[in-house]
Amino acid sequence: MFRRITALTAFSCIISFLGAQNVAINATGAAPDASAMLDVSSTSTGMLIPRMTSAQRTAIAAPATGLFVYDTTLGAFLYWDGVAWRLMAYSGGWLLAGNTVNGTEKLGSLNAQPLRVYTNNVERMRIAGTGNGEVVLNQPGAFGYFAGDIFSVYTNGANYALNGYLSGTGNGVAVYGENNSTGTASSAGLFIATGGGYGVYADATAANRPGVLGGSSAASGTGVVGLGNNLATYYTLTSGSGGAFTGSQVGVYGFAGLSGATGGVFVGNNTTATTLFGGSGISAVGTAFGVFGRANNTGNGTWGGYFTNGSATDYAYVGGRNAGINYKINGPGTVSTIVRDTANRLVNLYCPEAPEVLFQDFGQGQLVNGKAQIQLDPNFTKNIFVDETHPLRVIIQLEGDCQGVYVTNKTVNGFEVVELQGGSSNVRFTWFVSANRADSVDENGNVISTFSTVRFGPAPGPMQEKTQQTQQIEKPVAPKKVSVQPK
Repeated sequence: MFRRITALTAFSCIISFLGAQNVAINATGAAPDASAMLDVSSTSTGMLIPRMTSAQRTAIAAPATGLFVYDTTLGAFLYWDGVAWRLMAYSGGWLLAGNTVNGTEKLGSLNAQPLRVYTNNVERMRIAGTGNGEVVLNQPGAFGYFAGDIFSVYTNGANYALNGYLSGTGNGVAVYGENNSTGTASSAGLFIATGGGYGVYADATAANRPGVLGGSSAASGTGVVGLGNNLATYYTLTSGSGGAFTGSQVGVYGFAGLSGATGGVFVGNNTTATTLFGGSGISAVGTAFGVFGRANNTGNGTWGGYFTNGSATDYAYVGGRNAGINYKINGPGTVSTIVRDTANRLVNLYCPEAPEVLFQDFGQGQLVNGKAQIQLDPNFTKNIFVDETHPLRVIIQLEGDCQGVYVTNKTVNGFEVVELQGGSSNVRFTWFVSANRADSVDENGNVISTFSTVRFGPAPGPMQEKTQQTQQIEKPVAPKKVSVQPK
């Protein structure tokens, strides 16, 4: 005890004696370095500074700038810079040359303040300290972000906000988004909105590779959905499809710029696509039906299809109803068929047309002792209408010499041919009959379409056409990217 007190007394004396000089603490008696007020040196021991917990450190009242302690809670050296306690590097921090970690370290903050990353003294990235820890790039200042954003990148001008690059020969993906949400159909794996320019622009430089490929792995999914005109709702088939497009006036628009091109090609039944050499607005191909048209309303003025060459006098309605009458084809043109003439040229044969809806039949008969009873085919009589106002019309062409004939006892089922002046010849003849078509009725006898009483039925005029305005937009040319090597 005496020896300890003596040593302490002697050290105190040295300190007091050298109070106005530099101080050296060592075991060799070496003088202190002239640049140091306190020079402690040893090859076998260290120097201990005050050690305390984080709670004790933060409880220090009015710490002096430069105050230096060891925090036993953090296991790190800290100093007071006049504003806040700062970690000494390296004192549990991250070295510029990197760190060796064991998997328990953290990089970030322990409170609710955001983590900010700077370059050139400009804030480049911020990780929010609240919410979902949103990450925002290149939005200095307020660093506001939209609700629900987790990762946001801001830029302007000709810059690229977000890029993905893929090279090599593998089947990788440059940018991949996946949505496994079980929420509403409005959730998305990738959502892009634009105020000017393109929401999505894709350019494929390899042959037979699509610029944009949309697919659905669900059995009843839709590969691509397009929604225009600021509509809030889109429509898809419940069975799924390759693409579904919704617009307030036009759902799908296709344009082909060459004179012999086709605006759109649609192929069904797993068959081969074909187009006209001269081009067309649309080509629809199937093994049984190329085009199917249907009007879901069944009233007057409804049709499965409408065709015109642009003239007000050349148009045709197909598969519809007007003024209570069902029509196969209705239009101002004539009905014809194409055959070859004696020179093997294609020529037209035209159909006779009448102001009434008529069915016709032909046949042969023979007088026996001046008389013949003709029974019409029951399949024919089932579909004609005969009364006093709409009688059966019969024409007889004799094929031999006799007194002449007349027709009597006409009914819906047949007629009788009698030789004039009581003749008794046995000549053959050809007959032709014409009768009004019977009305179409359903299984309860209700009239579906009127045919029997029609004469010069009202006809529809050409449909009013609306020309859609188009605009030509040049393909965007992406600025050439220059590889910048880090300095």
